[in-house]
Amino acid sequence: MKWKEPTFGATPMLKALTAANAHRKAKAFDLVAEQKKQKLNYPDWAQTWMRKYKEEWYIAKANGDEVGMRKAQKLAEGLRSKLREMATFPKWAQEQMKKETIRWMTAEASGNIREKLAAEKAGRAIREKLGLIDTSTKEPPKEPVTNKSKDDPKTEQAPPDKSENDSFEAELAKFPESYRPALLKLHKQHPSWRFIAEETNVDFNSFLNAEMKNGLVCTEVSKYGYSPPWRDPKFKYDRGYNAASPKAVSYFLDPRNFLTESRVFQFLSGKYDKNTQNKEAVNKVLSKSLANKGDVFLKAGGNEASAVFLAAKAMVESGGGTSTLGKGQVPEYIGWYNMYGIGANDGSALKNGAKKAKSENWNSVDSAIIGGGKWIYRNYIQTGQDTLYSLKWNVNSFRNNGTVSKQYATNIMDAYVKSDRFSKGLKTVDAPLTFRIPVYKNMPATACPEPTQVSSR
Repeated sequence: MKWKEPTFGATPMLKALTAANAHRKAKAFDLVAEQKKQKLNYPDWAQTWMRKYKEEWYIAKANGDEVGMRKAQKLAEGLRSKLREMATFPKWAQEQMKKETIRWMTAEASGNIREKLAAEKAGRAIREKLGLIDTSTKEPPKEPVTNKSKDDPKTEQAPPDKSENDSFEAELAKFPESYRPALLKLHKQHPSWRFIAEETNVDFNSFLNAEMKNGLVCTEVSKYGYSPPWRDPKFKYDRGYNAASPKAVSYFLDPRNFLTESRVFQFLSGKYDKNTQNKEAVNKVLSKSLANKGDVFLKAGGNEASAVFLAAKAMVESGGGTSTLGKGQVPEYIGWYNMYGIGANDGSALKNGAKKAKSENWNSVDSAIIGGGKWIYRNYIQTGQDTLYSLKWNVNSFRNNGTVSKQYATNIMDAYVKSDRFSKGLKTVDAPLTFRIPVYKNMPATACPEPTQVSSR
């Protein structure tokens, strides 16, 4: 019989005592004083739920469960926000919204996602009746396409970020139905991850046709190409690469094919996110020699880039600050640091990365984190290419100019391959990572299938 190492986790008795103590504290909590502080009236039904969230918060605190504490606090804040909104409603709408609010909270407590979505939908219907939501079907006026140079970064500026700190259910409702099963599974695996529906306002097939023009997308995998292999004479391919087929491009272009625990990192966002721009969120990503650098990454991101994204990228690219580049120990370039692998091109990656660090005067870990973060913002995030997916498939360029330009790789699998490196370093981290997942107009009803054999021309 094999020896089994004894465990010393919370016993059933200890858990019961913790729950009983939390219940006592929640029952004794002075809701009258809180209502005065919040300048808000809690009806009896809301007081019951507020004490429930207080109890959950106390239990999470006793167990050192920071995620549980934040969840309980967020639910309480959501209820207060709902009560403020309801106070402006007529009596009939208050009664209906009360019913849907209780329905939502009950479903949340039991984990019934479908019921929560139904309550969300009913709540929106009430607001529509009150005229609080514009239900006009008129399309917004299209912005005129200018004739600016393709090299002018202003022609590819990212659209303003209008996302708020919505609940997962509210964000999920913004995705087409075909996205939702995979996102529900990811949310169950990683409750702290946030998924944003990035409306491209671009027709899927039009973008696909633009990508196929002149055979600019290439592959070294035979099933993703043509039979016989075809190389567009107007394009210089690397050895071993041929033009990719429309079936293959549609597969890699369709975001629904990559909503898995690993491949979703194609959509990890570098955009500034006010909800996670705090030291606690950043430190959840960091470890090894970067474990105490949360403040530095916040300075690097400022109000322009996601400090969590920069921390994640540095962790992956520099091995948590332990790589030769991350420690500034490249021969001939001792003392020059590169935390993000900027300029570390294949062939002479270490030397090229260190050379870039010297040219940018990154002579310390902190200066490399901050300076490199600003460089990433200027060259990628500012132009709307803030994910591995958008670097490979530049939908912003197509939307603004009607053409495809400034794509950082011709290999059809570029984002797919690079996402694997991110996932290996980050998919087990409990951090509030944000993923911006494109949604196109007129997408196929189901995800485009992966080709199993070569296509004919």
